Amino acid sequence: MPKKHQINICLVCTSGGHFEQMTNLSDFYESYNHFWITNRNKQTESINKFERMYFVEAAHFKTPWQYLGQIIPILKILRKEAPTHILSTGSGRMALIPFLISRLTGIQFIFIDTYSRVNGRSKFGEFLLKIGHQIFTQWNDQSNKNALYIGPIFKRTNNSKKNGDSGYIFVTVGTRKEPFLRLIKGVEELARKGVIKERVIIQAGHTKYRSNNCEIFDFCPPEKIEDLIINARYVVTQESAGIGTLCLKHDARFIVMPREYRYGELPAKSDMKEDLHFKLEEMGYTKVVRNIEDLQNAIQNIDKLKVGYNFDNTYAIQTLRQIIEGTSSQ
Repeated sequence: MPKKHQINICLVCTSGGHFEQMTNLSDFYESYNHFWITNRNKQTESINKFERMYFVEAAHFKTPWQYLGQIIPILKILRKEAPTHILSTGSGRMALIPFLISRLTGIQFIFIDTYSRVNGRSKFGEFLLKIGHQIFTQWNDQSNKNALYIGPIFKRTNNSKKNGDSGYIFVTVGTRKEPFLRLIKGVEELARKGVIKERVIIQAGHTKYRSNNCEIFDFCPPEKIEDLIINARYVVTQESAGIGTLCLKHDARFIVMPREYRYGELPAKSDMKEDLHFKLEEMGYTKVVRNIEDLQNAIQNIDKLKVGYNFDNTYAIQTLRQIIEGTSSQ
């Protein structure tokens, strides 16, 4: 087994919610030598000056040739860094090639499936299970002996610093390249009608839109997103585990409008088949809406949503340390 100072962990994930989930494990990976393989955007660049970062373009199963373009860059990175372990929170758009290389080289590959999958698993998680590779899940799932429960990897933040400005709502469509005009136009219409009385701030990402009623920007560092969530009257978001869990951690009420393939908001019907928002709706922590009428009703009843969700990643970190240091019986 490697000694602690000999351990070098490769952290692999795509931007967005997968990256957000990985950063919640900082209490674990900061105890070891480590480096990152991820795709470049303002979110991932925000920690570039503090971490060893390697940026690789994310692939997609609809354009499989993109995976071929990842092979040489990732091989060069792994050869240079010589990791003892690879830890990934997904997605397969970034994790597949490191996994295949790990099979050839004997590097231990550890995969934690996304928190956003309550029932069932991600496509990459299913792939790993089908070939007999063990994965870790954040929701208890006893349907497969190789899917081991590790608990949530999110840590609760107890020091949310509100600046006293709750005179706005925050709307975010995430980092996907497909536009989400339906959500932005719906929010703007409700602002014009006076249903939304607060100032509206929108993170529009790749959605190109101008408004006289809303403040719109494309991207910003994660700490700015977090600040906007902390101080918002409430949040309206796509089905994002990253944004949803930030809202839960900071006791921010939030509404979820899922993207839909039929409107060109997703590249494939099988994308974003997450069900976390439905579980949280069942528990009373959010409201899932499909159209403007639903959104209006959810806004008018926003104060009925619960806050105070409790996160604890102690078991997850303990388990990972045992695996990395070779003391686990798993």
